[in-house]
Amino acid sequence: MLTALRKATGGWVAKILIGLLVLSFAVWGVADIFGGYGRGTVASVGDTEISAADYQNEFQRELRSLSNRLGRSLTVDDATRMGLNTQVLIRLIGDAAIESQAKSLGLGITSKAINARLMREATFKDQSGNFSREIFYRLLQANGLSEQGFLVRQHRAMILGQLTGTVSASPRVSRVMLNAANRFSNETRTLRYITVPLARMGEIGEPSAEKQRDYYNSHKSEFRAPEYRKIGMISLTPDALMKKANVSDADIELYFDNNKARFRTPERRAVLQIPFPDAATANAAYEKLKNGASFMEIARARGLEKDDIDLGLVAKDRVPDDAVADAVFALPLNEISRPIKGGLAHVVAKVSKIEPEVVTTLEDQRENIRKILAAERAAENILDVYDKIEDERAGGATLAEIARKFRLDYLEIAAIDRRGQDMDARPVAELARQRGVLAAAFRADVGLETDPEETADRGYIWYEVLQVTPQRLKPFDEARNDVSVKWRETETRALLSRKGQELVDKLRAGEKLAGLAETFGIEVKQTKALKRNDAEGGLTRAAIQQAFVLKQEDYGSATASNGKGRVVFQVVQSAPPGVLKTDERQQLERAIISQIGDDLIVQYIRALREEFGVDINQSVFDNATSGRAFSGGRGNSAY
Repeated sequence: MLTALRKATGGWVAKILIGLLVLSFAVWGVADIFGGYGRGTVASVGDTEISAADYQNEFQRELRSLSNRLGRSLTVDDATRMGLNTQVLIRLIGDAAIESQAKSLGLGITSKAINARLMREATFKDQSGNFSREIFYRLLQANGLSEQGFLVRQHRAMILGQLTGTVSASPRVSRVMLNAANRFSNETRTLRYITVPLARMGEIGEPSAEKQRDYYNSHKSEFRAPEYRKIGMISLTPDALMKKANVSDADIELYFDNNKARFRTPERRAVLQIPFPDAATANAAYEKLKNGASFMEIARARGLEKDDIDLGLVAKDRVPDDAVADAVFALPLNEISRPIKGGLAHVVAKVSKIEPEVVTTLEDQRENIRKILAAERAAENILDVYDKIEDERAGGATLAEIARKFRLDYLEIAAIDRRGQDMDARPVAELARQRGVLAAAFRADVGLETDPEETADRGYIWYEVLQVTPQRLKPFDEARNDVSVKWRETETRALLSRKGQELVDKLRAGEKLAGLAETFGIEVKQTKALKRNDAEGGLTRAAIQQAFVLKQEDYGSATASNGKGRVVFQVVQSAPPGVLKTDERQQLERAIISQIGDDLIVQYIRALREEFGVDINQSVFDNATSGRAFSGGRGNSAY
């Protein structure tokens, strides 16, 4: 759902961001942009501010997305080491720079244009291709966005697109650049190779006590037990309060009556219309249509094709001309209208399909409305319960006492490290999605009162550090098994690399690949013609890339794709790319244009940065990354 919604909120404006994440450090640098000030503001570009809340939302979305792509849950510390926090901030700074320029130019977007784009968005359409309010609201609710918040994002994206679309539009691609890109993308290598299993390349054996001790002494950093903390916590979440919310049938009926537009799909019609410059021409065409002329025959006589006269399947409020809309939505199916005097032309129209208005009943929506109201009340009740808990804490009550008083669950986690794992390296489920709480807990001290952390679903978590087990170096006897495993891994890599090179040297000295295969009792395989980015079942990407720096008939070796052997290969054919066909050339040109466009946007944003100036509040940035942000309000969080 999150991916679908992000696609809807970004759409074609996502082109702005492609180059920025990759080239962000090249554009901005790092050390030279940190400074500035502003309570609750991570950064500002001119008079456009990036709030801690906006930064946190984007950072958490990127963190979840990256975790999904990598197939593992990344911590905030992991993401920070990878530079994700800085990349997200620099992307937002780029957006803010463009937004500042848009303000200075007085650019704007009408609400009608935003609504039109919303109605066209495939993400919000049902199986019949119609805009579905139910899907729209469900996606908003699932991602914690209000309708107004979503429309604000759409408005901002379209404003940014006006500028970036102009900057990156249709750069020229030179013949030299096209030929170079064609060669890089489409030249090929054909390989013949064998995969020698580890068992045929030598025995590693077990390390002696002396080798174990030497490895341990040389790699002590690999055998440190992490710091663990014992944490107590109370969770106050909308889901928990929703279960206790009392929503009556009368409440549901009142909500339904007040929001009927939400639960109806308006009548839609498939409309064809032919415009004419005056009434006389329109009347003449109408007479021909009455006498049997086809709609397309009349349209083509005016130099129009079907796409020019087809409005598609539209609701009444989507027909641009009100006079035409009134006439068309009063027209019987398949009947030709009399000439209609519109605002810009006289029009003859025809309705080829009618989809009647669909109104869902109260019974259809009862359970959905119950959930909506329960969620709203939970959000309201959270603040009341929050205040009561804070009053109890101010009076000296412990979290365990508060939990008992308000019938909340008090959870005690015996040991957890910074990665969110217990002493057996298993993820602690209760904090798997609460990385901000985990990071804050590792900044806190034992016995000191801490501020509650706001969660992504607008709940709160109160926590206390009960005990700290410091990081330590495992004694050799405790780490012995791990030492043996890591020693074997290191020795295996060294053996495979050494033996692989020995085999390559033999082949370069004149021995045949088939002879080696026979020696090891293995099969010689041959690939298809491979491009740089192709995949081949028995070869790693590193092996294929290596082949492109070797001459034809030369040899190379690389780790086997399963990591348990060595691939030895020969480049049997090196082929330059052929002449591009028209469609291939156009596709490659589009790819180059896209990359050039991204580079132009990067340069444009760099210039805007110089023009408007950038200030970054390092303290707010650090706190916002870890899940905390400065504010004077409840929970000391602006998230």
